[in-house]
Amino acid sequence: MGLTNCSECGKLYVENAARICPDCYRRQEEDAETVVEYLRDVDKATLEEIHQATGVKHKIILRLLHSGRIMGSAISYPCETCGTLIDAGRLCDKCSKNILDQIKTDERHQEHEKHAQQQKIRSRMYGSVGEKE
Repeated sequence: MGLTNCSECGKLYVENAARICPDCYRRQEEDAETVVEYLRDVDKATLEEIHQATGVKHKIILRLLHSGRIMGSAISYPCETCGTLIDAGRLCDKCSKNILDQIKTDERHQEHEKHAQQQKIRSRMYGSVGEKE
């Protein structure tokens, strides 16, 4: 373990599993408890409502959600791509579908290129079909 700078406050500290200095870790634990207490009192809240009510930074609330420290069923937060409010994952259904469609299109394109390359190799090896010698 070496020394590194805290990504939150910039302070130098001995590296640890939390990847932030002990002071920021303690502060984040307090923030987590504040958010959990707030969510016990409300049925459903957006990321912004939680931030406004607790003063906890957006990125810390999102980190708590993504790490599973707080459950997202009662919390709405923006899709990382388009900003639509969601309550699970990082992307809304539409953005997830767009990415999957793009991956499928890329795979089809790569398969087509591979097939064309194989045809070119066969053509060089065996000559064109119907070609006179």
